[in-house]
Amino acid sequence: MKQVLQAYWRRLRASDGSSTVEFVIWFPLFMTLFLTSFELSFYGMRSMMLERALDLNVRDLRLGISRPANLADLKKAICQDTILFRNCEEEISVDLRLVDQGSWSLPTGPIPCVDRAENIKPLTSYSPGGGGDLMLVRACLIRDPFFATTPYVMGLPRDPSGGVSIVAVSTFVNEP
Repeated sequence: MKQVLQAYWRRLRASDGSSTVEFVIWFPLFMTLFLTSFELSFYGMRSMMLERALDLNVRDLRLGISRPANLADLKKAICQDTILFRNCEEEISVDLRLVDQGSWSLPTGPIPCVDRAENIKPLTSYSPGGGGDLMLVRACLIRDPFFATTPYVMGLPRDPSGGVSIVAVSTFVNEP
């Protein structure tokens, strides 16, 4: 019995395979940190590209350089200024509306995004307004993350299809 216990204690004291245990514990943690930082960087780049495209088109709207005839033309103009999004015109949702300067009532609720799971386009408005009008433009684009666990790790809201929303909002006053 004593020999069995000594063999057992000797086996517990042995350090064979101890680095494997450390690797198994720490490697997933560091890989998750690395992959999440990559995903967050790419999400930020996508968000910045949508903001930039919206700002370029808002400037044209504000100054009266271009007046898209309808919402589809505005979507096309925004998507031409982004370089990272495939199927942008089908998946972007743009809402351009007049803000009442008497009551300052802004739209409540989330920005309407395309529901890819049901293939439903949200109801949005397109009213370019006149000179001196305060306008609000909101754009939403749903994109799939590179790694399925990223929205959970970063706390991003997901849509039913598993994508995360990239949102850009801007206000401007039309030049008279």
